[in-house]
Amino acid sequence: MKKILFKGCGTAISTPFDENGVNLTEFERLVENQIQNKVDSIIVCGTTGEASTMTVEEKLATIECAVKTSNGRIPIIAGTGGNNTKQVIEYSKMVENLGVDGLLIVTPYYNKCTQARIN
Repeated sequence: MKKILFKGCGTAISTPFDENGVNLTEFERLVENQIQNKVDSIIVCGTTGEASTMTVEEKLATIECAVKTSNGRIPIIAGTGGNNTKQVIEYSKMVENLGVDGLLIVTPYYNKCTQARIN
């Protein structure tokens, strides 16, 4: 039998900014609001949001904030995809050390590869 790692509703949460960059106070409030409203998991720094324009430091701070705010109440899934496989692996290891429950990694965009190479 296949083990189900994640189920239900996972929110691809937005990242609030202010004049200084990522607004972690507001982000923490958004995460807590999702938890209080019974979401099953939160996806941070995914590909549909602001992650492509954030620095590595901003991403790490945002992911760490989500992990600390959740405090194990729901899974936190972090987007770590990119075009450079070596950098994705290095960044994914950094993010794993923050305590996330899963990684969201896209197939490198703009790089053409066969289905066999993806598998």
